[in-house]
Amino acid sequence: GHITAETLMAILRDKASGICVDSEGFRTAGSMVSLLPQDPALPCVHFFTATPDPSRSVFKPFIFVADPKPVPQVRSPTFPDDPARRVPRFQGSVDRRHQLYRRHQAALELMEKDPERGQELLRTLRELEKQGLEGMKALLEGTVAPSPEELADLFFDCVEAEMKFY
Repeated sequence: GHITAETLMAILRDKASGICVDSEGFRTAGSMVSLLPQDPALPCVHFFTATPDPSRSVFKPFIFVADPKPVPQVRSPTFPDDPARRVPRFQGSVDRRHQLYRRHQAALELMEKDPERGQELLRTLRELEKQGLEGMKALLEGTVAPSPEELADLFFDCVEAEMKFY
């Protein structure tokens, strides 16, 4: 058969198989799917959730370029007095969740409290993901040619778009 990015995303979202875990203290922390074209002239496209539970997350495209725009919304915070650097280590704890993770968690709580609004949000997020997939397919098929600046901003723009829905 023909395995697509969508096929792999569906597999990573499958809770029944145990691939997607969100129980008993364990949680799928983030997921990734990569498109690796055989043509070396084409870029490899990676899709990252940057959030837990891929069944309720958005896969966002990323392409390695010379100068990608930093995405502070998915960078875990740093702490001057980090328990990981103190001796003895890990005697305290800090909240390392990044901004997108925190907003995603709040959205998951909404999905559980108000299933109707939650399903509407999930449909919107899936549409956002679909747009990213279609854009990357067009890029790999050669029907669109984004500028280097657009590629550098790609992941940042997708994270920003997702956060607007939270």
